[in-house]
Amino acid sequence: MARNDGFGEMLIGALEEAVEHQQGRLSARVDRVEITARGAVVSPPPRYSAERVRSLRKGLGVSQPVFAGMLNVSGSTVRAWEQGAREPDGPSLRLLQVVEQHPDALLSHVSNGS
Repeated sequence: MARNDGFGEMLIGALEEAVEHQQGRLSARVDRVEITARGAVVSPPPRYSAERVRSLRKGLGVSQPVFAGMLNVSGSTVRAWEQGAREPDGPSLRLLQVVEQHPDALLSHVSNGS
């Protein structure tokens, strides 16, 4: 049990620090660690089929031209994706993933124009 001898003291110290922070007597300390290529693994974005692109757009409740504007691509590009004539690639894949996971990230930039 010698391994955990200091755990209680560390836990009490952390709780005291949290209370001091909550009471405004201690500012938060943030330690940032640089992520480098040597230590990072970046997963590839998912593939987007024609149906998945169409479903994503319809889920947002926008037309093809509006969706194209949101993604900063041409309307013909979105049309080709949805018809299966082309598949999204490159940065478009990651952008579609972001839109799928965080739709408000782009919807907040769309106004009704009225």
